[in-house]
Amino acid sequence: MTQSDLAAKGICVMGRSDFHTGIGTVSNAALELFSRVAPVGFYPARNRGAIPTDTIHLPGGRVVPITREATNHAVYFFCDVLWNGADDLNYTALPHDGFKIAHMAYDSDEFPPEWVVILNERFDLALFTSRYLEEIAVKSGVRIPVGTLPVGLDIEGLLAEKYIAAHPRRVRFGSVAAFHERKRLDLLVESYIEAFGDRDDVELVIHSNLASGSTFERVQALTAKAPGARITLTYGNLSDAEKNDLLSSMDIYVSTSSGEGYSIGPREALALGKPLVLSGIPAHRDLGGVPGVFFVEPTSRVPARYPEIDNRVFGRQSNFSSSDFAQSMSEARIFSLSPDAKATAAQRKELASQFSLYALAAPYQSLINRDARAVRPDAPWSAFVHFPDQIDSLVRPAGGRHGQRIGARKVVVQAHDGGFFSLFNAFLSHLVWGLRDSNVSMVIPDWDAGRLIERDGHPESYCYSRPEDGNMWLELFEPLYDLTADEMNDADFIYANSVLPELRHNEAREPLLTYTNAFELYRAPWFRQFRNQYGRVLKEHVRLVPPLQSERDNFVNTTMGGRFVVAAHVKHPSHSVEQPGGSIAERYQYIDEVRQALTKRGIVESSDDWRVFVATDQDRVVKLFNEEFGDRVIRFDDVARVSVESDIAFDTLSKEEQNQSGFQLQHVMAADTSNWSSRLAWEVWRDAEVMAQSDVLIHAVSNVATAVSYMGKNVEMVYCDPKV
Repeated sequence: MTQSDLAAKGICVMGRSDFHTGIGTVSNAALELFSRVAPVGFYPARNRGAIPTDTIHLPGGRVVPITREATNHAVYFFCDVLWNGADDLNYTALPHDGFKIAHMAYDSDEFPPEWVVILNERFDLALFTSRYLEEIAVKSGVRIPVGTLPVGLDIEGLLAEKYIAAHPRRVRFGSVAAFHERKRLDLLVESYIEAFGDRDDVELVIHSNLASGSTFERVQALTAKAPGARITLTYGNLSDAEKNDLLSSMDIYVSTSSGEGYSIGPREALALGKPLVLSGIPAHRDLGGVPGVFFVEPTSRVPARYPEIDNRVFGRQSNFSSSDFAQSMSEARIFSLSPDAKATAAQRKELASQFSLYALAAPYQSLINRDARAVRPDAPWSAFVHFPDQIDSLVRPAGGRHGQRIGARKVVVQAHDGGFFSLFNAFLSHLVWGLRDSNVSMVIPDWDAGRLIERDGHPESYCYSRPEDGNMWLELFEPLYDLTADEMNDADFIYANSVLPELRHNEAREPLLTYTNAFELYRAPWFRQFRNQYGRVLKEHVRLVPPLQSERDNFVNTTMGGRFVVAAHVKHPSHSVEQPGGSIAERYQYIDEVRQALTKRGIVESSDDWRVFVATDQDRVVKLFNEEFGDRVIRFDDVARVSVESDIAFDTLSKEEQNQSGFQLQHVMAADTSNWSSRLAWEVWRDAEVMAQSDVLIHAVSNVATAVSYMGKNVEMVYCDPKV
C-alpha cells in the first residue's frame, strides 16, 4: 500500500457470482458479511459480461453494487481460483493499489508453483479456509503472512431445526457432491454395498448438480451390478429449500473425498445434528472431537492430479479402502439408532455453528476493521479463525482507525437542550440498539456545549459544561471503547463517516423511553428485560473516571453499611407537566411510601436496620425528611437546591404559572452561563448511583428514575402515585 491509496474507500470482493457452488459460497460470505459493516462492490472475476445490471442479489436478499473496474478501493478480497492453467490470466485483474487479501481453499499437500508466485508478488495477506493449509502454504514457498478464515455458511436455519433421529425400519445414508474424481463417489457406492448389500433397512442417496464424467459412469456401473441394493442417484440444481430438505431426510452424511477444499456438505449436515462418516483428510478434521463423527483413516497417499490445471500433478492426496469405510458406516448406523445420537446432537450442532455467518460476522469485520472488537468485545467468534500476529500492522493502514478508511459508519448522538439524564438515556438507547446494528461501527456522544450553542442557541435546560470544556462525557466517564480523550474531543474524528440519529430519543425503537411515556414503560410486562438489556450495556461500556468512582464507592460503603435502604427521588412540583395527567405526588406522600416499605418488610422504624436516601432539588424536602426520620436520613449536602423561601413563593402561583419554565433548578442554572459546570452533571449522576444501590426506589416519572431502573437492576421500583 502506498500513501496515495489512503483516499480509497470500501472493499472490492473479486469472486464468482454462482453463489450456490462451493467457490461461489466464498464470494457470498464475503459480500454478505463485509457489506453489513462497510461499502462493498462486487467484481465478477469471470464472465464479467454475464451480469448486465449494476447490482447483484445475494441469496440472503442483500443487494450489492457491481464494480466494473477493480480500482480505487481500500481493500481487495480475492476469492476466486488464483490460477487455473496456462490460459488463465484472471489474477491480472487485481490492481496494484489497496490492500490485497487472497481467500483460498486447496485439497492437496503442495501448492502449484504458479500460485506461490502470484501470492508472493501480488497479495499482502493469504487466508485459508482451514488451519492446516497455513503450513502447506509456507512449505510451498509462500512468504507473505498467512492465516485462517473459515467460509461463512448460511446455516442458521439448519441449526434451529430440531434433530430428527433415525428410524430402525430404514436408515438413510446420503451425500451431496459433484461426480468429480477426488470426491470418490465410486468408493462410497462400493463401501455401501460391502457393508449392507441388499438389506432393506438401509438406503443410500447421492445427489449431484451434474450427471457426467467417468466417475458418474463408474457409479452407474457399480449400482447396476447390485440391483438389490437400495441406492438412488439424483442430479440437477436444487434450490436452498430443496437441498435442505434432502439433507434433513438423511440420517447419516458420508464424504469419501480424497481431497477437499470447502467441505460444505458435511458442515450443513452437522448443523442438522446428523452423524457423519468422513474421510480422514485434513479439511475434515475440523469437524471432529464430538460424538457421532466417524473418521476413516487413509491407507496410502497418491499423486494429486488436476485435469482442470493442464492435467498437472501438485502434491498428494489420500487413498482409502472400501472395507474401512464399510466398517465405519456400520458403526455409524448403530450409533444413529442409539439414544446417544439424540443426546449428543446438540454437541454436533454447536460445532457446526462455528462455521455459521453468525459466528464469523465478527472475524470478517475484524479482518478489515482492527478496532471493531473494542466496541463489541463479546461478539461471537469462531474457534477456527486464526489471524497472523502482524495482522494489526498489516490491515490498519488500509482500514484506518475503527474502519474509517473503508467507510465504516458512526452514529453521533449530539448534546441537546435537556437535563443530564435526557442526554444520557438518549445516548445509551442509541448505543444499545447500535450494538445490534452491524452497519454501525460505533455510537459516540458529542456533548460539546460550544457546538450545542452553535446549533440551537442558548439552552434553557443544559448547564453541564462550558463551551471551552470540550466533550462533557470526559468530565464524568472514561473514553468509550478503546478511544482516546483526544479522539473524543476531535470533531473531525467524531464526524468522519458519521450519521445523526433520525430521532433524537430513539422513539421509533423505544417509544416509551422518555417524558410521560415512561409511565407506561414502568408498567410494561417486559420492563424487567429492558432493565437487564440496558444494564448490561451500561456495565460493559460506561466507566466513571477513577476519582468519581472512589467518591461514589466511599459514600455507599460508609452510609449504607449493608442496611436496608429506601431511596426517595422527590422532584420539584414544577415537574408536574411531565407526569401522567399533569399531576405529581407531593412530598408528604413520599414519607408515607417510605413507612409502607418498612412495614411491608417488618422493619421497625425506630431500629438502626435501615436508612432512607433522599435525592431532591428542594431544601424543604430535606428538612421534612430530617424531621420525620432523623439520623436515618442519608443525602449529599454539597449540592445546590431550591430554597425554602423560593418554594413558598412558588406555592402561591397559579397552576398555569407553576408549569411555566424557570422554576426547575436546571433552568435556573442554565440561565447564567457562569453557573455551567460538569459538577452539576456529577451531582445528578451520583444521586442515581446511590439510588441504584438501594433496595427500594420511590419515584415519579422521570429520566432519572428510568436510568436508575437499569443502573440498579434489582432495585424495587415504586411509583409514587399522586392519586393515592
